Amino acid sequence: MAKNLSLKLNSNLNELDRIDKFVSEIGSVVGIEGDLRHHIMLVLTEAVTNAILHGNKESKSKFVVLEANITTRRLILSVQDEGDGFDPESIPSPIKKENLLKSSGRGIWLIHEFADNVSFSDRGRKITIEFTL
Repeated sequence: MAKNLSLKLNSNLNELDRIDKFVSEIGSVVGIEGDLRHHIMLVLTEAVTNAILHGNKESKSKFVVLEANITTRRLILSVQDEGDGFDPESIPSPIKKENLLKSSGRGIWLIHEFADNVSFSDRGRKITIEFTL
């Protein structure tokens, strides 16, 4: 059993409301619930927020595309923006003393904490997030 789902979002934070339905669609395929569902919601919300704000800079002419590849044992999610890209290695650690009180900068760290595997491609414009089911 393998299933692919996709969702195209405008570069507007109001689009974050659509993530819940997307996660529900994933859940209807593999029956995710509880902590796993919350983790998936958290990482997708963080990744899409970053794509809208930092990648596409809320440009009305750019989109964010979510994709889910679902098998019986794995969920592979990707979030792709149309921005200029970035170097994921250049993001300062939010758990270093000098960054603890900053009001932002924890999204990528949280994604790494809750997902089983995280990688970037296309010059940082695409994040791939994996969960073992």
